[in-house]
Amino acid sequence: MPSLRDKLNARASQAAPAAQRPQRVLEYTAWVPADAALRALSPTGLSRMSPGLGFDAERALFIDTETTGLSGGAGTVAFLVGLGRLEGDRFVVRQYLMSGYGAEPALLQKVCALAKEASALVSFNGRTFDIPLLRSRLVMCRMDDPLGDMAHLDLIYPARRVWKLRLKDCSLGHIEQSELNIRRDHDLPGADVPARYFEYLKSGDENLLTDVVDHNRQDIITLGTLLVRLCAAYADPLEQTSMMDVLSLGKTLQKQGDHDAAGKCYRLAGRERPLSTLERLRERHIAPDANRRLSLMLRSDKHYSEAEAVLTDMVGRGQMGIFPYVELSKLYEHRLGDPRRALDMTQKALAIADPAEAEALEKRRARLVRRISRAEEGQKGRP
Repeated sequence: MPSLRDKLNARASQAAPAAQRPQRVLEYTAWVPADAALRALSPTGLSRMSPGLGFDAERALFIDTETTGLSGGAGTVAFLVGLGRLEGDRFVVRQYLMSGYGAEPALLQKVCALAKEASALVSFNGRTFDIPLLRSRLVMCRMDDPLGDMAHLDLIYPARRVWKLRLKDCSLGHIEQSELNIRRDHDLPGADVPARYFEYLKSGDENLLTDVVDHNRQDIITLGTLLVRLCAAYADPLEQTSMMDVLSLGKTLQKQGDHDAAGKCYRLAGRERPLSTLERLRERHIAPDANRRLSLMLRSDKHYSEAEAVLTDMVGRGQMGIFPYVELSKLYEHRLGDPRRALDMTQKALAIADPAEAEALEKRRARLVRRISRAEEGQKGRP
């Protein structure tokens, strides 16, 4: 019968520290049927998501890492790297996990081999975290870096631009639930991933990594689904059900200089709608803001008559307090040459202004009165 010492020695040998175990890269491969929409992404949607990128989904590499720390910095290592790509009618996910720190160069070599076959990276927050971390580890391991010159579509930025106003929380997990109808059962929280890997290093029990690998694999698969969803939203902003999203897309398109498309978004979001649902109640501030943005854009583009129509509609709907009155006053005075109507708008603004707004309006009113008086005196002096 083995002694207690023999049992303890046997257990210690089974749980040898990672440094005493063979240093190798554990490889996992899985696949799901390729989404046909991923192969037929709208060029318009892609160009609006990331202008000038030149993206080809067939040669894209979807990437996500699991690391020994969540804040980056010296000593943080990507112990698991997941990589997904289209292969025929499949979306294949390959994952490389190092059994110990000594296997890092071998892991990085496998990652770089796949990266060299791709033309672009797709990630979620990879631009500021995953890719800089991998590049720093390549430097530490004195290896060539193919990642720095690759085109990179980081989905966190287009996701925030379209959904931040409505969702507030634009983490990948929240987007999965609210926009992609993805539910993860018994998913390992990302904050627990480093501790799980450290447990594995101490024990050598690969079963501890199952949840980590599953978590990473789902992140990669979600990237493909998210890309399809975002591309569709940017390609057809008027098809979005939430006016918050339509407004957000309008703002993005305006910044990109596509005022025609932005104007269509603003006009849709600015329509009057009955507050018949909780969602419409939440969106009640969207129409005034959309009309405000539309009026300013139209004035900037010198479409003065259209800007006047939008502002007049805002006055009729009681939107944004004195704003439409003041803007109409400016428009009549400086662009349409009608100081009397400008004075009328200023006086109407004064009637509803609060004390903090009244001083500037009084100055405007006095100036317009003087201008009109001078014009009348000049007419009287004419033969």
